[in-house]
Amino acid sequence: MPARIFVSILKISPKFKKAVWKRVYQFLASKYQTEDWTFMNYGYQSLNESEKVELKKEDEINRFFIQLYHCVASAAELKNKMVLEVGSGRGGGADYVERYFQPSKMLGVDYSSNAIEFCNKVFKDSSVEYKLGDAENLPFENESLDVVINVESSHCYGDVPAFFGEVKRVLKSGGYFSYADFRDKEPFERLKKDLVNSGLEIVNSTNISKEVLRALDDFNEEKMKRFGKMFGSWLKKPLSEFAGMKGSSIYEDLSNGNTVYYHYLLRKN
Repeated sequence: MPARIFVSILKISPKFKKAVWKRVYQFLASKYQTEDWTFMNYGYQSLNESEKVELKKEDEINRFFIQLYHCVASAAELKNKMVLEVGSGRGGGADYVERYFQPSKMLGVDYSSNAIEFCNKVFKDSSVEYKLGDAENLPFENESLDVVINVESSHCYGDVPAFFGEVKRVLKSGGYFSYADFRDKEPFERLKKDLVNSGLEIVNSTNISKEVLRALDDFNEEKMKRFGKMFGSWLKKPLSEFAGMKGSSIYEDLSNGNTVYYHYLLRKN
């Protein structure tokens, strides 16, 4: 399997891209049931050493991944709110938000049935509700949620404007959408237009490429060790791309600015 396969998936037809990514996540959730592998993002490390997120001892192992969730989740008030994560993956992010931000209800939706099964097994004692659902057709009533979060997931979707439309539909008036993801420069210009045309007000936008790259640097060695234990050597090259290891295409593109990673906070007026 070519090392650039995960990068090339981002550039093919939207429907095929969505189908391929679904197969990838179905495979990973089914094949690798490692219960301490509950996060799948590139991470975040503040450039200001004084801005350290306070974590419980048991969460330190996932600090870099959690810090990206903290960046997204802390942008809006979540306490006593109905909160949805779209693209909840292996469940660690939604579980972190539920435990640290105290929403009245925390929901996680993912289109991989195997991932949902994994979450319901690993987080069986959690109050997070994980359910099967498509980002482009969310299984929730109109104006039923206070906050929607989406972390490093939308680049897998077939129709991102449809996703933004669904977010607007399910949010209550005054509700917030906190969103973080990466794009190459040209697709990012399209993404900005889609956000402007979403009908949601852009409260702020922040380029967090340097913070994500810092996390990739600081966690590279440990990530290699973890992946080596789980996967051995046969998936080394494609997983290096998938995980943003040093030397991978995504790492190099973030380094030279060909790829940018942004956090947006939007509000439904």
